[in-house]
Amino acid sequence: MKLRVPLAILALALTLAPLAAPLLAASHPFAALLIRNFFSRLCHQDRDRSFLLDGSAVAVCVRCMGIYWGAAVGALVRLRMARRLLVVAVVLNLVDVATGVMHWHGNLPIFRFFLGLMLGAGVGALVQWVHLSTWEDSTA
Repeated sequence: MKLRVPLAILALALTLAPLAAPLLAASHPFAALLIRNFFSRLCHQDRDRSFLLDGSAVAVCVRCMGIYWGAAVGALVRLRMARRLLVVAVVLNLVDVATGVMHWHGNLPIFRFFLGLMLGAGVGALVQWVHLSTWEDSTA
């Protein structure tokens, strides 16, 4: 249980930081640049595949934004089907990437966001489940 709060705080920070970059761009450009630079190592940051906030792109693409939000939710909610959710989410995301590469569909931001949300929720719930299982074993 001790790790649950720090994981939730980290997940919350990862959900809010990308949103801060466009909001800070005009008043604190250096802070916005630092945020974008941090997330550039994790995401391609393609403007066409990102949500716009205050006329500027968020620091991550829509799928990554969904992953971060999903991880935050998954870390807070105890899901019994975490492994199944994660497997289904990985498969659906791979299908989306493959069909996009084959040009079977165009840019589908909301769809990508929800696929990322599902993937993140699976990861967050699995991390929470593994942590709780380990914690329960160590207290027994």
